Amino acid sequence: MEIIIVLLIIYAVVLYVMIRGAYDEKKRKQRYKNKLKALYGKFPGKFPGKFPETEGNTEPLARIERSFRHRVRKEQIPGMIDDITWNDLNMDSIFARMNFTQSSAGEETLYAMLRCPALSDDDGAKRAMEKHIEYMGRFSGTLHPHGPVHKTDKRLDALMLLHGLGKSGKYALADYLDNIKKLGARSNLKHYLCILTLVVSFALLFAHALLGVAFLIAASCVNIVSYMNAKGAASSYIPSFSYIMRLIKCADGIISLGLGEEFDDYINELKNRTSVLSELKKHSGMISNLNSATGSAGGMLFDYVKMLTHIDLIWFNKTVGAIQAHEKDIRDIADSIGYLDAVISIDYFRAALQSQGTEISRYCVPVLVKGKEDALIIKDGFHPCIEKPVSNSIMQRRGIIVTGTNASGKSTFLKMAAVNAILAQSINTCCASAYSGNYYRIYSSMSLRDNLESGESYYMVEIKALKRIVDAADSESENPLLCFVDEVLRGTNTVERIAASARILKKLAQKGIFCFAATHDIELTRLLDDEYDNYHFEEEVKDGDVLFSYRLLEGRSHTKNAIRLLEVIGFPEDIIKKADEMAAEFLRTGEWG
Repeated sequence: MEIIIVLLIIYAVVLYVMIRGAYDEKKRKQRYKNKLKALYGKFPGKFPGKFPETEGNTEPLARIERSFRHRVRKEQIPGMIDDITWNDLNMDSIFARMNFTQSSAGEETLYAMLRCPALSDDDGAKRAMEKHIEYMGRFSGTLHPHGPVHKTDKRLDALMLLHGLGKSGKYALADYLDNIKKLGARSNLKHYLCILTLVVSFALLFAHALLGVAFLIAASCVNIVSYMNAKGAASSYIPSFSYIMRLIKCADGIISLGLGEEFDDYINELKNRTSVLSELKKHSGMISNLNSATGSAGGMLFDYVKMLTHIDLIWFNKTVGAIQAHEKDIRDIADSIGYLDAVISIDYFRAALQSQGTEISRYCVPVLVKGKEDALIIKDGFHPCIEKPVSNSIMQRRGIIVTGTNASGKSTFLKMAAVNAILAQSINTCCASAYSGNYYRIYSSMSLRDNLESGESYYMVEIKALKRIVDAADSESENPLLCFVDEVLRGTNTVERIAASARILKKLAQKGIFCFAATHDIELTRLLDDEYDNYHFEEEVKDGDVLFSYRLLEGRSHTKNAIRLLEVIGFPEDIIKKADEMAAEFLRTGEWG
């Protein structure tokens, strides 16, 4: 009787632990779901959406970039943002600003979107994406500009599925698939031989008991030793298997979500991709538990069965072959899941832009058309990474030159225009009240520095960066070239800089090329008056301080505050006076006296 009571207590404790564990897990998921809901906010309203918190850990970014490099090796991607432009515009920060994704597949897809802006919408992909973003935007819980609010929050349900798939740490899916590919073809012959020795041993028990027992013991020892060796070699691949299995499980969950008719084509495509992977699903649990230890009596007994028969290793090898045979299908499923994650992330980004409560925090859906003749129009454009940005507008039908002193806003304006062009053609979302233009090939030469590894000077780095833009200008393409050049040839002397800069910028004033150039050289504005429109930024020196408005103004800069600043900090009067006279003479005649 006492034994029965003890057993009942043990079972009650086990049952309590199981129920409490399930309850805690349910509460944890609900807390995370509430966090995601709060992060989106309600707009318009007093509970604004928020931008994601960025961490100092660069390991995920290295994995995301490595995944993209793997993708680029597989296919040549037209219109890709090259490394110079990406780094010039600090696009890693832009990516972090909008990265609300819950899975590695989502991060990698969103990053690839930004690196590869669309050059057309001939396949309707951008129109479809906009429908998907708008659909997800209807779950905000308040009146939404895109239409009626749904009762069931499919967006949060999808995010929880994607959160279950999770991040893959420092390894990308491409790493996992490459890892499995290295295993090569796997034979189960030796495992079948192990099973055969057990069958022969049991048969001998009936023919000759003593010999059968000896043979059974020997076969069991051999099977267990060979199992442990093979398991040790296979166990390092289990994380790869686990992530792929979670990927397939997540795809099944998305299919069963019941998304709206806007997603019908997406769901049908995902169903087709998962249907060919039924073999992978069959024994995924057994393989995923290859490394796990079980404490129950039944589990321990099954562990011995596996050691003797190698059944899990047999299915491991079969699954290796299935993954290798369906590598493309697995990548396609990851892309589909990543796309959904990225779409929801874009919707969150829009909510954060829309609901910050400042005068210019908003977004717009761009109007893009094929061709080379349309003007680039940005109304109230701002940079998404500046906390309190000043908006500026531009309508560009030909090249523009921007002048002004350091820190007046020239570089930020160029980056604002370039970033919005990329966002328009990638995530269909601009940081502006209105944006319209063509589908551009986008290049920049801005935030350059000496290349210490190769020993190249700043000037060599600069002219190589400019050369690739000139090459792009000469290449045949139906897409116009949109380029951004900050301080042309600043790495050399004044005479050669102005001469060479004038010729390069004339080259970039051809039909089908839209060039934004910033410079301190007022001479260039006169030399290129027929090819470029002039704009400038001004500042005011007041009470010993410099005040910047950061507002773009028409015409070339005429301020001489650089000289006034010398006076503010105490330079000798004769220097100030002579400098003023020389500058005034040049502005009057266009020549140095």
